[in-house]
Amino acid sequence: MKKVCLILIAVSLSFVSYGQLATLGPKIGINHSTLTEKDAQAVAGGEASVGFHAGLFARFSVLGFYIQPEAMFTSSGGEIVINSDDINANVDQVKSMRYNKIDVPIMLGVKIGPLLRLNAGPSFSFLLNSDIRDGNAQQEIEENYSDATVGFQAGIGIDISKLNFDLRYENNLSALGDEVSFGGETFTTDLRNQLWILTVGYELF
Repeated sequence: MKKVCLILIAVSLSFVSYGQLATLGPKIGINHSTLTEKDAQAVAGGEASVGFHAGLFARFSVLGFYIQPEAMFTSSGGEIVINSDDINANVDQVKSMRYNKIDVPIMLGVKIGPLLRLNAGPSFSFLLNSDIRDGNAQQEIEENYSDATVGFQAGIGIDISKLNFDLRYENNLSALGDEVSFGGETFTTDLRNQLWILTVGYELF
């Protein structure tokens, strides 16, 4: 996965070398994140959580379009609900999950008028650490989850002077992992992370 990401970035940079560098700068933002289970049985998605993004972006103009690679530190997550029938309990168990990762979206876009932008593209995620929580109890779960996943982002943007505002939807094309363990129990999962992302970037040049 890392090799694929590096190849795509290299191809993008080689391609845009024929165009003109438009801008480079930092960006920050927040996300509204939910976990969804493709085949909900013992484990299902629960309530959403709020996370944040911080990193850098570059934008290259090519023949009226643009390519925008980014490198973002992302903290996201959500709740999962474990069916009481599968843990011999009286009520379902709700766990809070958190993922810290590096996201590398490579957005392809077009400007519509002087302000509005439309863009979409693949997003590659590399897991730094993750945990599952139940009240004060916390357990690291990296061993259960993929080091890298691939997804996509799509959204709209507005440019006002040197400020760039973006609203995007993100979803996983591959599962976060095959199973999750908590409290001595292991559950098979196919969790995907869905996010609404709002960011603001600043053009340094």
